[in-house]
Amino acid sequence: MFNSNNIITDKLSINLQKALKNYCIDKIFILVDDNSLKHCFPVINKITSLKNDNIIKIETGEENKNIDTIVSIWNFLSKNNADRYSLLINLGGGVVCDIGGFAASTFKRGIDFINIPTTLLSQVDAAVGGKTGFNFNGLKNEIGVINNAKHVFIDTIFLGSLDKENILSGFAEMIKHALIYNKKYYSELINLDLGNTNSKEFKEAVFKSIKIKNH
Repeated sequence: MFNSNNIITDKLSINLQKALKNYCIDKIFILVDDNSLKHCFPVINKITSLKNDNIIKIETGEENKNIDTIVSIWNFLSKNNADRYSLLINLGGGVVCDIGGFAASTFKRGIDFINIPTTLLSQVDAAVGGKTGFNFNGLKNEIGVINNAKHVFIDTIFLGSLDKENILSGFAEMIKHALIYNKKYYSELINLDLGNTNSKEFKEAVFKSIKIKNH
């Protein structure tokens, strides 16, 4: 599996536990939206036993990728005594990873954060490459910083809860990667079973797209 710099694509349970060893459990916060709280947090909670009091929940959707949401995250961290040694885990799609990364990068002049992208598009694009930010004055990603997450954990186990529209959105990005890369990968994607996101072939295709993205 792909394991380059901060991007880890195998053994989620073992590697996440290892990554959290250096942080006090009281200082680990997790950012979720309605969808990731329902479908993805139970998976993470089995691994880490995070404190429910440290869950920061935001509304789902691109329309919430704004300064008001950022401020609500800062307020939660401040009121719950987060310090420079705290950690923010961003569990969700591109919106969660983008604004969570920005909030962490600017709170206390920057605290560590981990991205665990849970949509196909965020796994192959939004959560890798260090892009963080939010929409401003009607312009997408108008304000932001480039700052790599401490770790990015990619696991296709989270894709099972996605509808067809979300799968196709991420798959379109993978097709773009294939057109840049080579015909062989493009042919592999065309023959991929999009209804079986947990198959070996699908996982390999996702990891190949991540490699291309970070080449």
